[in-house]
Amino acid sequence: MLKDLNSILDYIDRLNELDTSDVPPMAQITAKLSQPDAKQGDSNAPALRDDIPVPCLPHTDAMKNAPETDGDFFKVPKVIEK
Repeated sequence: MLKDLNSILDYIDRLNELDTSDVPPMAQITAKLSQPDAKQGDSNAPALRDDIPVPCLPHTDAMKNAPETDGDFFKVPKVIEK
């Protein structure tokens, strides 16, 4: 992991050498979120829903949907080997 992290940091150092003073900032979605005229149904408005808590799916119902379980957990194929 140290090798990968060092590679990423080296790449960031290379990017920091670039002169971006004449490059305009990219568009950001957060600017649209602060617009008071962005109404639902407006094709330019962000597609967000209200953050309303709802009850979770009961554990027993979730296990019923699993193709394979051990009774408490989903059983999945092993993907990581040592």
